[in-house]
Amino acid sequence: MSGSQRSMTSRRGFLRYTGMGAVAIGAGGLLAACGDSGATAGGGTVAGALKKPARFRVATGPGDNFLLDHINFERKQFDAYNLQVGKLIYPQSGVQAMQLLTGGGVDAMVQDPILTMASYVNGQEGKRPVMVGLRVPETTYSIVANEGTDFPDESASFEERMHALAGKRVGVTAVGAGNDQQLKLALEAAGMAYDDVEHVGVGQFAAGIAQMKAKRLEAYVGFTWATTRLLAAQTGGRMYIDFLDPATPEILRNQQVQFHIVREDFLDKNQDVVTAWLAAQTAALDWVLDNPEKAADFLNKNSFDGKGQELATSYIKHFVDDVAPKIKPNWVVPQEPVDLMIEVATKLGAVKEGEVSYEDLVAESARA
Repeated sequence: MSGSQRSMTSRRGFLRYTGMGAVAIGAGGLLAACGDSGATAGGGTVAGALKKPARFRVATGPGDNFLLDHINFERKQFDAYNLQVGKLIYPQSGVQAMQLLTGGGVDAMVQDPILTMASYVNGQEGKRPVMVGLRVPETTYSIVANEGTDFPDESASFEERMHALAGKRVGVTAVGAGNDQQLKLALEAAGMAYDDVEHVGVGQFAAGIAQMKAKRLEAYVGFTWATTRLLAAQTGGRMYIDFLDPATPEILRNQQVQFHIVREDFLDKNQDVVTAWLAAQTAALDWVLDNPEKAADFLNKNSFDGKGQELATSYIKHFVDDVAPKIKPNWVVPQEPVDLMIEVATKLGAVKEGEVSYEDLVAESARA
């Protein structure tokens, strides 16, 4: 999808805009899957494993934000906890992933909190998403400037750099997806309107590279730390605005953007399965911390087609030094980052003032 879209003025408008108000559609038209792990032998071999095997359908994505999913799958850590994950499911965007969750097509994922809230306030009780962990306790969004553009350099202010995007084609995974919402937030933080740039939905990381190389975009909003930098390197572009930069407005810089989520009814009926999933995620986290060089090799091979070793190594160092120390034991979800994300969602029109709370969104078992 391409073309300028009108700014959201209400929650209903937001939901129509993102597609969250639509009936969830079948999985066949939404996703690709990563092959069978062959995971039948050795199931339930670790402390905390389920007593009986349980089918578990995980939606994921490419790149570093989803590294732990890939480690769980490829290293057969799901099997060790008796979680039967025959394949990882790859929706084309966060919006489609949420449609799958609310429609019962998948059981769990790591998801953007804005889309999670939009789905929650528009959902039926029991089918709404609920947060059971905080996996990426920082913002991972950035904007890449394409090769050949004459945008200001890093000495310019955030506002100057954002205003230079006016009238330009900016790529996102999908109009209404998490990175498109972040673009809207950045525009507003610079005193601009949503329609001041052309929002072009182009798909995931690889599609973004292709569109940038074809010069169909002046910029692209990346949603993970490493894939954004790899996209810049492979297209001849440059990191233009890093939302983690100290010069970026606090409402962008202080976000925490990836939460473990499941459906309410799934949690009610399968608390043991959710606990096993989070334990498997901890096993993957521990493996990264214990084996940073192997983790970098794994990320490069699994997500970057062997073409991003230097960036994979840089990301793992960033993850070990800066991200992992902020992850709480058992993936506990503190109230402060959720409250900030509620503020952001309210500003974007995803929810109304006072419509949703920390207690609504976060499972009791995951609260600080």
